[in-house]
Amino acid sequence: MDTLIFGGLLATLIAMYRESSRTVVLAAWWVLLLAVVLLTAHYVTGGPAPTLSY
Repeated sequence: MDTLIFGGLLATLIAMYRESSRTVVLAAWWVLLLAVVLLTAHYVTGGPAPTLSY
């Protein structure tokens, strides 16, 4: 999970460094944010033992 987040941040940083259009940088940022939210939701709901029920 951390690798994907840092990879997305690196891709966004590279887009900014290459002076890409603002649309590309914002799109990369929103894709990264969506990935973080989805991965966090998966991590939180998955838990260490998903077979347990409360």
